[in-house]
Amino acid sequence: MAQAIGAELTDLRRSKKLSQQKLADRLDYDVSHVRQTEMGGNPTLEFLNAVATFFSLKLSDFIDRAELRVISAH
Repeated sequence: MAQAIGAELTDLRRSKKLSQQKLADRLDYDVSHVRQTEMGGNPTLEFLNAVATFFSLKLSDFIDRAELRVISAH
């Protein structure tokens, strides 16, 4: 699931043509949070909520999108 969350974050970030650093700046997080999450690390709920809010998603919708990636991969 962590890899699916990372892939979803990467796709959303790229859709806005943002670098990892620019996204981190807009979220007010260190770039390492973005980088580690995109690489399949385990982000905090606070970080995921910030990401979802930035992309105008509910946290549950962001998680659902990642979950669909897991389901479609099987």
